Amino acid sequence: MTDSELKKQMCENLQDDYLLNGSSDLSDFELLEKTLSLAVAKNNSKEIADNLMNEFNNLKSVSVASPKRLMQIDGVNEQVATYLSLMRDILARIELRKNQSVDVLADVNSAIEYAKNMLLFQDVERVVLITLDEDFRVIKSDYISQGTANFANVMPVEISKRLVAEKPCYVVVAHNHLVDNGEPSFSDVNFTINLTNWLSQFGIKLLDHIIVCKSCSTSMAMEEEYKFIFD
Repeated sequence: MTDSELKKQMCENLQDDYLLNGSSDLSDFELLEKTLSLAVAKNNSKEIADNLMNEFNNLKSVSVASPKRLMQIDGVNEQVATYLSLMRDILARIELRKNQSVDVLADVNSAIEYAKNMLLFQDVERVVLITLDEDFRVIKSDYISQGTANFANVMPVEISKRLVAEKPCYVVVAHNHLVDNGEPSFSDVNFTINLTNWLSQFGIKLLDHIIVCKSCSTSMAMEEEYKFIFD
């Protein structure tokens, strides 16, 4: 049997097994291996899955890695990196669409979930601006910059246009950390202070700055150390 014939047989066996038994009994490693077997040209999906899990430790970390980062792993070529990244983009879109059914951010937990839906599966740092009316109903949410949260990067002129058009009473800002650490950086704190002061010129209150990372999320407004910014 040639390599291509063996590969075809393995894929057919995988498809039959999945359609019959599903994936609930599979470990994370087994699930990744079987997924990769549909993407790799050679019969080395187990080796690639092992390399990825050794490097990233869990499926979530694999899923949010950029194509460039994935291709640093032995055995991961452009085809595999593209396949995994497309899977991540599908997950990101599913999470984002959860927000379509959310009308009100009534508390911190609802704001965190809303931010996570927009940021958890991003492979670059992005900043989100959520505008709210006087009853905390969502007016609009959008990505306002890409890269580290920095006041110079969020294009105040563009935000000003949004504020004039949307006339919010409140704003929630959020961004993601690519490293698995939700602790606000010095830059995050400065950004929050500057944004609070800038929004106050429009009579708008910044309710929170939420930081999303792989395993946790931080509400700066709920952290005793940073409450002074939001008072």
